[in-house]
Amino acid sequence: MNGPEKTPRPPVETVREATLEDAEALYALARDLADALGDQRPRPEAVRARLGELLEEPRARVFVAEVEGDVVGAVSLWIKPDLAHGDAVIEVPMLVVSGNARRRGAGKLLVEKVQSVAATENAALIELVATKENDVARSFYRSLGFVETDHIALEYVGDVQNSPDPEE
Repeated sequence: MNGPEKTPRPPVETVREATLEDAEALYALARDLADALGDQRPRPEAVRARLGELLEEPRARVFVAEVEGDVVGAVSLWIKPDLAHGDAVIEVPMLVVSGNARRRGAGKLLVEKVQSVAATENAALIELVATKENDVARSFYRSLGFVETDHIALEYVGDVQNSPDPEE
């Protein structure tokens, strides 16, 4: 015998549009993502507020993946009119799957949902970001047809109300 048999983990059953009732589960996923990236954790009330805003925004979508009724993954996206491409672009600011649900199809189903929205919106491309160090995510996205570009992502992390003096 090769050791104890593992109980098979159930596959992801569905991807659906998020509702405000998903705020707690989305907070847990956002917190886990922040921890993995070394970012500051969001506040639960902030996640709930942003979710409410996104659900009201016609150019935004939030989807969740479920297993046996539990939310195990999520993706948010923006449908952006893009002058540079002369078309719509789908921006994916967040795609996350809980650690215990990885390798069960949630990420792939969430990306397929994004691709479906992109097709419906006649988008020119789908943009997302993965850190250089996140080899697992980068490999996952490449396996689904994404290509890494030579773009440099810059984030302004200063005080937006008291910008630094460019002369200093």
